[in-house]
Amino acid sequence: MCRAAGPRLIGPNRFAGGVLVEVLKDVAVRLTPLAPADADEMVRALRSYPLLEGFRGAPPADVAALPDVLLRVVALADDLPQVVELDLNPVLVHERGASVLDARIRVAPAAPPTPRGAAPAASDAGR
Repeated sequence: MCRAAGPRLIGPNRFAGGVLVEVLKDVAVRLTPLAPADADEMVRALRSYPLLEGFRGAPPADVAALPDVLLRVVALADDLPQVVELDLNPVLVHERGASVLDARIRVAPAAPPTPRGAAPAASDAGR
């Protein structure tokens, strides 16, 4: 699973999938912007990472495909502020490449940018 929610949060990012992820609490979360090294670190920090390297005779997965998915999600969220939430679940990693089997995207009107030097809106006062 890969999730982007809010203006600067990427995560929780889980790549084991399904209910097992929730039981294992296999999550990595970072604020954006996300550098390639951050994306690699997120993937390698997962408890399920050894499964991606090949386990019990299974071929190793294309581990480099996962940070690529993360970076593409960050780029999409940065480019389209209307995307307020994005869930990719599951993300399957193959011997070569990765596939997103299901995606859910929630959009909302983007707030206009605050001009430089402008006072915060009255609703933001006191925050």
